[in-house]
Formats: sequence, structure tokens, C-alpha cells
Amino acid sequence: MLPLAIGCFKTPTLRDLGHSAPYLHSGRADSLEQVLAHYVEFSARARAGTMRNPDPRLGAIVLGQRDVHALVAFLKSLNEDYE
Repeated sequence: MLPLAIGCFKTPTLRDLGHSAPYLHSGRADSLEQVLAHYVEFSARARAGTMRNPDPRLGAIVLGQRDVHALVAFLKSLNEDYE
């Protein structure tokens, strides 16, 4: 079964994510900070009940400003060093 599954799933990696802007399916976020701000906003809206049909897991995302900075730093640490 494994030989049939190899190559069937093309999950993008987080490696070099900091160099692959624009982000989101629409390309409307130019930075990782903007992506996380999007999720912070929409998770708050999901918890407040002001969003129609949110994924139930969305409301569980709770990130403070320190968390956002730490997560962005981690994601940028996965960037390739081309210089």
C-alpha cells in the first residue's frame, strides 16, 4: 500500500516559509505577521459568535502579542540562508 501512496500528498513544508510571500489563498497577506493577525482576529470573532459557520477549532486559537512574535521568529528560523 505504501508504494501507491508515495507522492500522492503534496503537503507544503514550513521550510523557507518566510521567503514565500504573499500568503493566504488570496495572496492578500504580505508578511507572516499579517497572517497571524488574520487568525487572531478571526479566532476572536469565532469565540464571540460573530462569524458564520466557523470551524470549531478556530475559536480555540488564542494568541497574545508575545505569542505572535515568538511564532513569527520560529517560522523565520526555518528560512534557508542563501547568502
